[in-house]
Amino acid sequence: MTLGLREVEAGDLPLFFAHQQDPEAVAMVAFNSRDRGAFDQHWAKILADETNLIKTVVVDGEVAGNVLSFTRDSKREVGYWIDRAYWGRGVATGALSAFLRLEQTRPVYAGVAKHNAASLRVLEKCGFKFLRSGEEESRHADDTHVLLVLADRAVRVIPNSKFHPFLWAPCR
Repeated sequence: MTLGLREVEAGDLPLFFAHQQDPEAVAMVAFNSRDRGAFDQHWAKILADETNLIKTVVVDGEVAGNVLSFTRDSKREVGYWIDRAYWGRGVATGALSAFLRLEQTRPVYAGVAKHNAASLRVLEKCGFKFLRSGEEESRHADDTHVLLVLADRAVRVIPNSKFHPFLWAPCR
């Protein structure tokens, strides 16, 4: 399996729209999917903001999802969405790991649904830690989500990875 990141292309957006329409994926993120108009408006805003870093995740030449960073409430955050067809194959971990080599801002934060054990594990593999400060966590999380932070620039690499080493660096 070859995993890589590339710039988002207009043809990726219909696939991203379909990904966020998947009811099982929506349940995992505790997020309401957007209708086409709201989705297009949301992505137009994302793509227009030059401070955002946005990449398409590609596996064996096929679009598998997206990963991005953005600033909210003066904090740099990352987010990702991987098509369910690629779950359980290391794609989210590989994509986020590669992305974190591009996104150099630290600390960087990630919000995740409390019940999304797989995404929590991806973030932990990539070095994210649960916030210890109750005050900071309460400002950036709610009853359904938790906030994690990556405070250092360390990149973890697994020798003999099944992925191409020039396309990504696995976390653990």
